[in-house]
Amino acid sequence: ELEAYRSGLLDDLAPDLQAPRLLAAAEEADGSLTLWIEDLEATARRLTSRDDILSAARHLGRLSGRWLGSVPDEEWLFTGWIERHSQPEAMRDAVALVNEAMAVPSVESRLRRGLDEVATLIADQGTFAGALRRLPVTLCHHDAVAANVFRRETADGAETVLIDWESVGPGPVGADLASLLFASPRRGDFPASLLEDLIDEAAADYADGVREGGGSGDLRELRLGLHASIALRWALARDVIAILARGGIARRGSAPWESADEALSDLLRLVPVLLDSAAEARALIQAG
Repeated sequence: ELEAYRSGLLDDLAPDLQAPRLLAAAEEADGSLTLWIEDLEATARRLTSRDDILSAARHLGRLSGRWLGSVPDEEWLFTGWIERHSQPEAMRDAVALVNEAMAVPSVESRLRRGLDEVATLIADQGTFAGALRRLPVTLCHHDAVAANVFRRETADGAETVLIDWESVGPGPVGADLASLLFASPRRGDFPASLLEDLIDEAAADYADGVREGGGSGDLRELRLGLHASIALRWALARDVIAILARGGIARRGSAPWESADEALSDLLRLVPVLLDSAAEARALIQAG
C-alpha cells in the first residue's frame, strides 16, 4: 500500500473514485510500517442501500475502464488473487467433505441445491481460472468489499472512496465487482437479500462505468469476469456444508452481533448465487 501511494498510482485512479489521502508514513528499524490516512468517518459514510451499491459499481467500472490494458509493470503489485480465492491447496479435503455430506440427507435439503453441483464447482476451478486469465487486464483493488468502500458527497455529486490498497494489482474486468457483490454479504457487510435482482443491474452500471472510463465495456467479457470471479469463491459452499454436516457455528466478521442461525441463514442464501454464477460462467465460456 505504501508503494502504491509513493508511486503516485493512487493520485489519479478514475473519475469519482478516490483513495484516501496519505497524511504520513513511518518505517521502523524492524521493517514495520505505520500509515496515517485521511479519516473518512468525518467526510464519508459506508454503503447503506441498493443505490449506494449501484453507484459504487459504476465507479469501479470507471476504474477498470481507465486502466484497461495499461496497468503499470511494478514488482510490488499483487498478482496472486486467483490462487487466494480459489484455494487450490484446499480442494482435495473439500471434495472429501462433499462426499461425506452425501450420506447426510439433511444437507441437500438445507442447501436446496445438489451436492453434485458443488463437486462440479470445485472440479471446474481450473476452467474458471483459465478464462479469467484470458480476459482483458486492468487495475483492480482486489478487496473491494463494502467494508472498504465509502460514499462521499461532493459539490458535483457522489464519489466512491476505497481504503486498504495493499492488494492492488492486475486482474480482469469484473473482478472487483465480484468482491463488492458477493464477498460483501459473505462477510456480513450487507444482507444477502440485497442481491435479489441486483447482480444484473450492477453489471450494467459497471459496464457503463467502464465505457465512461475509456474502455470498451464489452458486456460479455464483463459478465464473464464477474461470474467467474464469483465462482472462484467455492470455499463458501464448503464452509456451509461443513456446518450442516459436521456441526459448527456460523460467524461473519463484519456482523459479530448476529446469531449463528442468522449468519447461517444468510450464507445459505449465497450458495445458490455462487452456483448460478458458476453456471453462467460456464455458459459464457462455452459460447466463446
